[in-house]
Amino acid sequence: MIVAKEQPYHQSPPGERYSPAGRPRPQARPREHLILTLLILLVFALGILISIFYSRILITGYQITRMQKELAELEIETRGLAEEVSRLSSLERVEAVATTRLGMVKPDESQVVLVKAAGDPQDVPPESRPAEKSGSDDTEKGRAPREHHWILQALADLVIHRSSGHSG
Repeated sequence: MIVAKEQPYHQSPPGERYSPAGRPRPQARPREHLILTLLILLVFALGILISIFYSRILITGYQITRMQKELAELEIETRGLAEEVSRLSSLERVEAVATTRLGMVKPDESQVVLVKAAGDPQDVPPESRPAEKSGSDDTEKGRAPREHHWILQALADLVIHRSSGHSG
């Protein structure tokens, strides 16, 4: 028995290749294919990079929110601790602990000694005060003379005290 070979529906002339649907087959251009492949890979890599950057932004935003919550909790705790410190260091509490736990007693009136602070310019005798300028700019303009800074006043008092102690 002889079997016949199947032939395609359209036969091509003997020197031409077979092309389905009667369209001519495009010529292979390797350079254009390479450029197209590289562009597709570039777009894909760019999409991955953009996704990574957006994910980092989201992660950083979450971390900022978490840190702000933690900061708020720490501020509340700090306020509570400051209130506790002020409560524990109040004079009434110190006195109560001193008298109850430590066994201390309040002094009698005869045991109390009052001491005047030496930094007040009104308590310093007039002869030890530094001489003030009589014609200063402040008095000419109708203003009161400027008050000295307390550190400068203390330094001036110390110099006056030292100079009076060495000369006498």
